[in-house]
Amino acid sequence: MPILRKRQIENLAQMNGEELEQFLDSLAADKEEIEELFEYLEKKLEREPCNDTLRFSMQFMMENRLNFPKLSNWLQQNGGYCDCKVLEQIAPEWRKAFDRIKKTS
Repeated sequence: MPILRKRQIENLAQMNGEELEQFLDSLAADKEEIEELFEYLEKKLEREPCNDTLRFSMQFMMENRLNFPKLSNWLQQNGGYCDCKVLEQIAPEWRKAFDRIKKTS
């Protein structure tokens, strides 16, 4: 039986401060840019349905000069295969982890 690799996003809630800093340093965007991506997607998807691609994510990354190959790869590895899945699979885990940190600060 193959070993299933746990998605990185699922580990966020268990990371301590130092681990979280290392995780953020490994991303192709900073924390605020990721959060802005989620907000951008929410606004776009209110007006237009998801077309099962990272169309709006790509637009955001290009407008903000982010590393599209690296960031889109991370999104896909964590269940964000399209814009709506980024919001369904990644945004809740991200927000849960960082809301926990805000409350303990």
